[in-house]
Amino acid sequence: MTTGSAVLTSRYLGQIAWKAESELFLPLGLPGFEAERRMAPVEIPAQRPLVFLQSMDHPEVCFVALPAGTISPDFCLRLTQDDKAALLLEDAHDPVIGVGVLCLVLLLPGEGSLQANLDAPIVINLRNLRCVQSVMEPLNGYFRLHEDGQWRRIC
Repeated sequence: MTTGSAVLTSRYLGQIAWKAESELFLPLGLPGFEAERRMAPVEIPAQRPLVFLQSMDHPEVCFVALPAGTISPDFCLRLTQDDKAALLLEDAHDPVIGVGVLCLVLLLPGEGSLQANLDAPIVINLRNLRCVQSVMEPLNGYFRLHEDGQWRRIC
């Protein structure tokens, strides 16, 4: 453990060393998990590009996500004015993914595989670590992971 770090306990990941400056803040929580406002992003090198979003307050709450571009290289982000306000974005234009924001997509078990809704990404402002789950109008679609390891759009 490095200086300035603390230990967080996760039901699924065990003991996690984390630094306060890496804590994600979700001012609105997540739909269905509105009380979850503080998350620790956890990357396990052997499982990259997976990102685990571990609740800072509830050890039993942990979400599994992937960067949106790993599922669909054509991913397009359209933030609402409310999303931009919650993220405290300074520019009126949509931010650039990988420069101003990171977009993660939650993975959900379903139909014997994993599914991901690219129209509901977790958007992280990289400058202040504020996050929202942006529920966009249908644009990117819903994807399923197939046996060959490829993500394909589903209706």
